[in-house]
Amino acid sequence: MSESDDDHEQGVEFGSIESVFEEVSYPVTAGELAEEYGDREIGRTSADPIAIRDLFAGAGEQSFESDEELRQGMLNMMPAESVGRQRYSDRGGSDQDDIDQSEMQADNERQVEDRGE
Repeated sequence: MSESDDDHEQGVEFGSIESVFEEVSYPVTAGELAEEYGDREIGRTSADPIAIRDLFAGAGEQSFESDEELRQGMLNMMPAESVGRQRYSDRGGSDQDDIDQSEMQADNERQVEDRGE
């Protein structure tokens, strides 16, 4: 993965908090991150930035052992709007064109329910 791929993944702009990754000592808990870096915002391409405190709200003592684990944890906790439109492809001519709007809406609602939002 190139440096630019590390900075931007799945609608999340990690470059906006690169200094957090440089400063944090592992292992670190979600609570410690929220306390120390809570006001820092993570950029998102399809939504407004989200504060680390808001991202980790309710994550409690979940622990991260490395930068890679922390990045993956952040991606897992991101609200759905961070990723952009569900099932969207700009490549054209795919089977996705056959999916009707009600099915897409139902799928999005299930994802929100699964996350407990």
